[in-house]
Amino acid sequence: MIDIPGWIQAFVLGGIALLMVVVPVRVVWGMTSKSRRLRRDLQELAARLKGRFEGARVEGRFPAPPRIYASYEGRPVAVTRPRSDEIALSINPGTGAIAHAVIRTAGRIRPPFSIMWESLRILRRRRLLDPLVDDALDAYATPAFGMLLGELALDGAGGRAKPSALVESLAVLRRLPGVKWWEIRMSPSGGFRLRLRLRSDDLLYRPEDLESAAHHAFRLHDLTATA
Repeated sequence: MIDIPGWIQAFVLGGIALLMVVVPVRVVWGMTSKSRRLRRDLQELAARLKGRFEGARVEGRFPAPPRIYASYEGRPVAVTRPRSDEIALSINPGTGAIAHAVIRTAGRIRPPFSIMWESLRILRRRRLLDPLVDDALDAYATPAFGMLLGELALDGAGGRAKPSALVESLAVLRRLPGVKWWEIRMSPSGGFRLRLRLRSDDLLYRPEDLESAAHHAFRLHDLTATA
């Protein structure tokens, strides 16, 4: 049996103990550093939003992600940054939507189904019979709610040139500057949430455009809530 010198055993055990301390510390430090940067960015964004949103303030302590709480025309809204290239608005946070639906920018691959993770449902893609919507967006919903969305989309048809309120708001979200993709998710358990994936930082420095996004998100929320 090989007799290992005591100093080698101490060196190996000391190295293992050092790794067991250093690695978790580095992981926690990296997480807290990211949280501090995110909080600083959100504080700067909240300062820019104060002229458009009432009471914009940053809340949330590590490990909970920080978020901006504010109100728009007297109604609560929460703003988060799920990723460095995304911004999300939760409409009436803490309250659920009346139905399950997903509406998003159409990609190169347009799957016939979407998973609603919040409520573990599989939703089928629905055609809303409006070219502006069906060519550029994918809408997933339950059969009954899909029919209601179709009726809302066609509300402006019948000889009038002006599109319906639903189509108009969806078109505005499509044209937001610096946004390459967006998605609305609504469910009784997850509430009403708008995610915007950014191509550039334009939206972060143009509070009037973020206000427009909130306005039309609330409008879509109200249209679907009263359908």
